[in-house]
Amino acid sequence: MSEPSCATTLEDDRYEIPNYLVADLTKLLTKVAANEGWYRQSWLGVPIWQLPDDLMLLQRIVTAIRPALIVETGTKYGGSALFFASLLELLDLPESRVITVDICETEEARTLLANHRLAGYVQHRLVGSSLDPEVLACVSASVAAAAGPVLVFLDDWHGGEHVLAELQAFAPFVDSDGLLVVADTSFADLAGTPVAPFRSLLHSNPRTAIDTFLNASPAFERTTDFVVGGLSNFADGVLRRCGPV
Repeated sequence: MSEPSCATTLEDDRYEIPNYLVADLTKLLTKVAANEGWYRQSWLGVPIWQLPDDLMLLQRIVTAIRPALIVETGTKYGGSALFFASLLELLDLPESRVITVDICETEEARTLLANHRLAGYVQHRLVGSSLDPEVLACVSASVAAAAGPVLVFLDDWHGGEHVLAELQAFAPFVDSDGLLVVADTSFADLAGTPVAPFRSLLHSNPRTAIDTFLNASPAFERTTDFVVGGLSNFADGVLRRCGPV
């Protein structure tokens, strides 16, 4: 086989992966963590399906922006709503509130968020699709009444089309002081593992939804301001407002 000509070599763009060894090991360890420990976590005794590093990431975000309103999709057992409520109390934000949305309400979440000492921070437990007009109208009214930044955390169904529709629906609720966070962008890398066994996740996942959204919505951009390394399921899923919607 002959050596490539100088012209061929010059025309071929250089392609280098920075910190390739660290990047490869991080992806591998994230696969292990997501499959072996993601669903085993708890917050104040309540199951919360997040990696510990991601809970710290969310803590840094809430501490930095001090939101007047946190809107999360995906209630499950209520652990994440309780997590956000406890941060609001620790940050001495007694007027701030949490809205949690899920297409169905578990008995565990219903009991927890009705009786826990911090339940008063949860303004609404909305049962229905996050894209239901009545759900969006309730969120919109709460956003309009909020006297401060809004944090939106999208963490329910992870199919690309659904996440894209959520991004389009919830983006108008976030101003330049708030943030829009999309969970589980790592599903693009986890496809085929036990926690994400569906082949469709290779091409339809939260990361592809963000890419499509950002290509059509220059009002938002990714930010790594709150990312400090570690194992994360959504380190590339933090979006900030940089222009009008």
